[in-house]
Amino acid sequence: MKYSEQIDGFLTFLRSVAECYSMAVTDENCANDETQDILHCIELDDNRYHDYAKLSMALREVRRKRRIAKDELMQLQPIREWMEENAKAIKSLERALGATRKAERNTEARWYNQKTEIVSETLGRNGR
Repeated sequence: MKYSEQIDGFLTFLRSVAECYSMAVTDENCANDETQDILHCIELDDNRYHDYAKLSMALREVRRKRRIAKDELMQLQPIREWMEENAKAIKSLERALGATRKAERNTEARWYNQKTEIVSETLGRNGR
């Protein structure tokens, strides 16, 4: 396993946390808006009995989606706060990743240009 893969995996995880957090915020906001739409329909519209039943079932589903989003936000919040507090360290780790990848590339295609004739003289070969 290359060291760069470990660093890259951690940075990929941090990027996924940021994306998941953003999506959870969007999901929660959407569920809040849907809740308000349903509640205002109940409050302001003249609905039939069966409409109220449908609206209550829709409200139940919206509240479940909202709970899932809120739970995810609660779990991701500590990681997100750490990321904000350590933004410089993350940037530094990204630079270290680049340097590590460069070092790995340099060691993969290693070759040596002989400086003397000692090997060819010792082994009795002509030239280098």
